[in-house]
Amino acid sequence: MTNSTLHIAKAAKKDEFYTQYKDIEKEVKNYVAYNPNVFEGKTILLPCDDPEWSNFTKYFADNFTKFGIKKLISTSYAYSLSNREISMFERKSPFFSEEKHRKCGKVFVIDSDKDNSGTIDFNDIRFNYLHGDGDFRSEEVTKLRDEADIIITNPPFSLFREFFKWII
Repeated sequence: MTNSTLHIAKAAKKDEFYTQYKDIEKEVKNYVAYNPNVFEGKTILLPCDDPEWSNFTKYFADNFTKFGIKKLISTSYAYSLSNREISMFERKSPFFSEEKHRKCGKVFVIDSDKDNSGTIDFNDIRFNYLHGDGDFRSEEVTKLRDEADIIITNPPFSLFREFFKWII
């Protein structure tokens, strides 16, 4: 991706880019090399992160036990590109609602071995709808931010400054 591509995407507000799993793994290895316990006992928030499209949730779910993560929370925005089709989480959920699919953001939580497999991983995601659209600036997602010890994401580039202010 070139710099001009990013400028075009920013102007068009088409700036949903998804980080590759191997790139996340490569970056996180640096943090773990510096401090092997960096994620131990921590609640990690991944705002702007639908696990069916983004690899951040997949990566941290795969490494949940290895890193000693306490809780992993991912949220997604109702009006993102990834929300155009019904996700596997929604299809399987007793909470599925066509109306909520169109209007509400989603929250995905991992904090225990839900499926009793003996490991905590991607299969242990609990899904539900948020009350609002899942915008990171909403009161609902802000409460999740306040619960988190660490925030990791690839936010929309067009909102980066606003996102950075929200983190601080």
